[in-house]
Amino acid sequence: NQEEESTSSFSMELRAQPSVDDQLGLIYQHFDHTLDRTDSLTGTDDNQDGIRDDIEAFLNMLEVEEPVRNALKQNARHVQDNLHYDFTEDTPENEDLAFEISKNYVKVIACEGFLGMPVRDMTNTSKTLVALTYNTKARTMAFLAYNRLLDGN
Repeated sequence: NQEEESTSSFSMELRAQPSVDDQLGLIYQHFDHTLDRTDSLTGTDDNQDGIRDDIEAFLNMLEVEEPVRNALKQNARHVQDNLHYDFTEDTPENEDLAFEISKNYVKVIACEGFLGMPVRDMTNTSKTLVALTYNTKARTMAFLAYNRLLDGN
């Protein structure tokens, strides 16, 4: 079956990449057209796990051990968390909430580090997940509003 051979070939190509972030880059090259570019800030999350379905599909394609995939999903969930709130108003409540969300990144770093991911791959995959998540103007503007509240924290 030609489809099975193609899938097997792509899996081999993924496994040949030197890092998880390189795998994500390869997946993006082949499947960027599948990214959610709707007007919805949070996008589609049919299984309600806190990860946009298109990004979860990318993570599910990775040729990595399941604990690494789960840590990356935790990272994706964290990156998307701020999109569930309106941070356009600079209020003490919004500052506190933004800071609470940002503190959860420590858990992501701890999990990825515990699993032995190289630091460069941890930072690069995080940057890639940010780029994939904030792939529309509205999402980028929401991220900037959230990030402004973190200024100095």
